[in-house]
Amino acid sequence: MLDAYAEDAWFQAVVDTVADPLAATRFRVFKPNPLRYQPGSSRAKAAQASVRAMAPELRAKYLADASASGEWVELEDHELLRILYAPHPDYPGQSCLKLLAVYRMLPGEAFMWLRRSATGAVVGYEPIPPHCVTMTPTPQDPYYFVSYNLFAGRVPASDIVWLKGLDPRNPAGRGLGRGTALADELDTSAAIQAARKATFKRGGLPAAVVGVDEGTAGDDRAEELQTDYEERFTKPESAGRVWFVSGKVTLSQIQQDFRALQMDEAAAGLEHLARKVFNIPPGMMGDSAAGTRASAEEEKYTLADRAIAPWLDKLVAELNHGLVPRVDPDAVLIADDPRPESWERTFKVVTSAPNEGVTWNEVRALGGLPPDPELEGKRPRPLPGAQPVLDTPATPSNPPPPRSDAERR
Repeated sequence: MLDAYAEDAWFQAVVDTVADPLAATRFRVFKPNPLRYQPGSSRAKAAQASVRAMAPELRAKYLADASASGEWVELEDHELLRILYAPHPDYPGQSCLKLLAVYRMLPGEAFMWLRRSATGAVVGYEPIPPHCVTMTPTPQDPYYFVSYNLFAGRVPASDIVWLKGLDPRNPAGRGLGRGTALADELDTSAAIQAARKATFKRGGLPAAVVGVDEGTAGDDRAEELQTDYEERFTKPESAGRVWFVSGKVTLSQIQQDFRALQMDEAAAGLEHLARKVFNIPPGMMGDSAAGTRASAEEEKYTLADRAIAPWLDKLVAELNHGLVPRVDPDAVLIADDPRPESWERTFKVVTSAPNEGVTWNEVRALGGLPPDPELEGKRPRPLPGAQPVLDTPATPSNPPPPRSDAERR
């Protein structure tokens, strides 16, 4: 799976379209206010569990309101942020986060080998490729067996954070990723590319084979002919040449029909399938011939909403479950919403006529604008000539029409 990512340019571009924004995420750390929640108390733990279980949109709004009211406190300088942004002395945090995203998306599992200080505190991590972890912990043997670079040995389970997607066939086993389901398609695409490379590198089959009869005393020259063929037809310049061999004078045309194999159609279909599996709009891969500025903005929002946000929610949930308790059990980790601002929506909001049902700051919030303190609590005035809206239909004052001939007279 990782070999396909390293060797297939299209597949690498598809995965990077999601992994790069994930690696550039801005994380935030919140803790319950110790003046209102005793650290480690059951009330504080219940509040943390409630916040972690919220939907991402509700969680961000709740923590913003709770920070304004003083129930929760945002920590802009926290060890969790230092671990995520600077986890390794040799690699930047964004590169390490991208590796975690690629591992989590393709094989379905990522391993963070925690780096500890002399006092035992977590100060960083080493991203370990999944294939380097050959054994995972069990209740009887709580150790990982890792073979990575120059190290080969057992690592305690407390020193590795295991991020994984649960396999429905065996939730307790190894992780399951979306890339695993594409294994056959990726192998087929690699075979198509290898066949093309071999064909053009070898120069293809000769355009014709001419045989010249040497008589009954001719020797078997199969090996010599093979050697001669390899010398003459092992470079692209030899394509289309005529080959003369010993034997009866015959002319046989050789042609390999790549169109009949539908290699281009099959390769394009496999590429589109890989893009669709990761919910990437075609315009984000340069596959939109008639794209406009408006459609490009919409595709950016679709990419963030359908592809980046779901993976980011999984990553944050797994970090809160595995990494945060080993660094600060009282903290809660969240991430900024990756969805960009919809300028079309902002334009529609600011150019529409608001009514008295909302305040000006609510209108500004719908348009993606920050609240204005001078407009706090103020509502739009009705437009000139506007009539009040009736909650219930008015009772008709005109008499009903006649229903019989006698009433009509």
